[in-house]
Amino acid sequence: MKRTAEEIWNTNSQLGRDGLAKNPPANAYTGRSIMVFNGNVAEAFKKLEQCLSRNRVKPELRLAERHEKKGAKRRRLESERWRIRFADEVRKKVALVKAIRRRGA
Repeated sequence: MKRTAEEIWNTNSQLGRDGLAKNPPANAYTGRSIMVFNGNVAEAFKKLEQCLSRNRVKPELRLAERHEKKGAKRRRLESERWRIRFADEVRKKVALVKAIRRRGA
């Protein structure tokens, strides 16, 4: 009684006792799929590009082409974290100024 991959997938994807969907079988490609709806491949590629850019895959691959010294990597990561924090604080200040101006003060 050999089951097909689709049957295994369907049984593992059904709802569990708590009413939540159980995870599909874990393998090397689990969580690395983009669903294609109604044959719209262009939209799926767009979602894939968004996912890759959000996870910074391309810059990481470019950096991995050459060896980076430990100290240089530490400084680069520290600088990147600082830029993210700084941009977040600037966004907050700008939002505060806009809110104050809307109040008419």
